[in-house]
Formats: sequence, structure tokens, C-alpha cells
Amino acid sequence: MKQFSNEQCLKAHIQSCHQHITCEICGTKQLKKNIKSHLRTHEEGGSMERIKCDYEGCLQTFTKKSNLRQHVKAVHLENKPFVCCFPGCGKRFAYKHVKDNHEKSGCHVHAHGDFEEADEKFRSRPRGGRKRQCPTVEMLVRKRVSPSKQSRQGYENF
Repeated sequence: MKQFSNEQCLKAHIQSCHQHITCEICGTKQLKKNIKSHLRTHEEGGSMERIKCDYEGCLQTFTKKSNLRQHVKAVHLENKPFVCCFPGCGKRFAYKHVKDNHEKSGCHVHAHGDFEEADEKFRSRPRGGRKRQCPTVEMLVRKRVSPSKQSRQGYENF
């Protein structure tokens, strides 16, 4: 993954590499970084011909030989050179971007331990604060009830 020293560098990178441009010839949207190679397909004698995969039953076609080679390695030869970096995972991937997405997915974010045992410990530990009791009749009678404003006014007139 690329890292940038500041926000300005990141914005410049996004502007230069991740912007889509509409092809003036065919109207398809292309990444700015790919537009030159796309325009070559419209040139006289340009290679509009797609390269077909030779494996029996495979219908995939490609614009570049390098893409075909990568496809053959990944799909037909099952070559998976990219290994997840998390200990104990061991998953292998044919494409680096798939490995990167796997590592970023959060599937390795977990806490070790017996959760049921931890829950039981949590529920059984004493809690702070004063324990409340149901009030008795004596407690209720003992409480002072202040007279309302109306009743106080009535006493003042006597």
C-alpha cells in the first residue's frame, strides 16, 4: 500500500491516478493512467484483437499477453505465491490485491480466550454502589411529607 507524507501528496496522487476520463472515440470511461493504451486500440493497425486462453473449456480473452500469462498461472496452474502475513492463517492467493484485501478485511481481528468463561466471571463479580432494599412500612411512615403550597396558604388564614 502506498503511503503519502501529507494530504497534499495524497490528493495529487488521486488526481493523477484514480480519475476517470471518457474516451472521445468510443465513449467508454477509462482510468487516466490507462487512457494512452486505450487510445492505441483505436489507432490504424491497433490491436483490437483479443488474445484467447488456450486451455480447454476456458472462454477468457485478454488485451495483453501479460494478462493472459497471469490468468494461466492463477487459474489453470493454481499458482498462489502471495501468503497472508498473519501468523496461523497460511492462506495463499494468486493475486497480490486479493491478499491485501484479505489482510485488510478484519477477519484476523479477534481476542484469544474462552468468552463463556469471561462472561461468567464478569456476571459474578461484585458491583460497586449501595445495595437498595425494599422499603418497610416504618421507613415509609418515617419520611417527612411537606405540605403542598395550597394547604400552606390555608393554614396562614387561621
